[in-house]
Amino acid sequence: MTTIRDLITEKSLKLRDVEKLGPVIAAQELVELSSLLSSLNAEIADTQFALNQKRSELLVEAKSVARARLLAESTPEWKNWFDRVMQRDALLELIRAIKYYLRAMKDEMTESVY
Repeated sequence: MTTIRDLITEKSLKLRDVEKLGPVIAAQELVELSSLLSSLNAEIADTQFALNQKRSELLVEAKSVARARLLAESTPEWKNWFDRVMQRDALLELIRAIKYYLRAMKDEMTESVY
C-alpha cells in the first residue's frame, strides 16, 4: 500500500522538472496535491487525538505539565503526529511552488500577447 509520504516523495520528484511538464499537467498535479493535503489533514487530526489521549494519561502519572509534555514527545504517538505535520509542511511547499510556476506562466503568456 502506498503511503501519503510515498505519494509526496513521488510528486516532489516529478515536479522537479516542472518546465518539462507544462502548465496543464502542473495544474492537474496541483489538484492532486490539494486532494492529498485534505487526506493528510484528516490523518493529522486522528494522530493529534491519539497524542492528546496519551498526554492526558501521562499528565496523571507525571503530575506536572512540563514533565508530561517531555514524556509525550518520546512516544510513538508524538512521532506519528510530528511526521505528518512535517509531511504537511512539505506538501504545502509543493503546492506553493506549483502556484508560483502557474502564475509566472500566466504572466508570461499575458506579456507575450502584447
